[in-house]
Amino acid sequence: MWRKYFIVFNCQKVEIVTGDETWIQFKPSIRKQDGRVWLKKGEIPPAVCVPDFRVPKVLYYIFFDSLGPVTQIPVPKGQTLTGQFYADVALPEVEKHYLKRRTKTGTRGIKILHDNARPHKSLAVRQKSKDMGMHEVLHPPYSPDIAPCDFWLFSKLKDNLSEANLRIGSALVWQFTDILMSYPRMSTGRPLKIGLKG
Repeated sequence: MWRKYFIVFNCQKVEIVTGDETWIQFKPSIRKQDGRVWLKKGEIPPAVCVPDFRVPKVLYYIFFDSLGPVTQIPVPKGQTLTGQFYADVALPEVEKHYLKRRTKTGTRGIKILHDNARPHKSLAVRQKSKDMGMHEVLHPPYSPDIAPCDFWLFSKLKDNLSEANLRIGSALVWQFTDILMSYPRMSTGRPLKIGLKG
């Protein structure tokens, strides 16, 4: 099913925007792969510290398309992720980006790909997408229910955030953009091919 979108997408006739949310900790935690070691038979594995759940963190919505970052939205502290928040805050930010880039058509004809989380599938989100002229790319049956952010973007982004240069607030948005634009495929301006082939 995705094949028809990506054959056209690679010819730059269709634009696909994708996005999802992730928690960013202000003290990067140790990843599972960092704690893996080879052990001889009978050796005791080294102790790995459990991350402190009190470490400050912020929830971010991040959207990107074939040319790079579209928008990054920090979710206000205490705000729950609902379909209404997604429709009233996240999607209008995406629309603003495309109104600057495509002054005549805006988001009309843009395909949007996100996972099947409840906020993304709510009636408010579907109605807002329809009003903006966006079409949702459906997940094929029996496919993993994930967006490209889950298996490509978030891991790379968090790998590049170090405790030394992690900043709070609007500076974090610029830091994300710098990291995203540093990837060769985004800095060249050529379309991304992120491995979504059917």
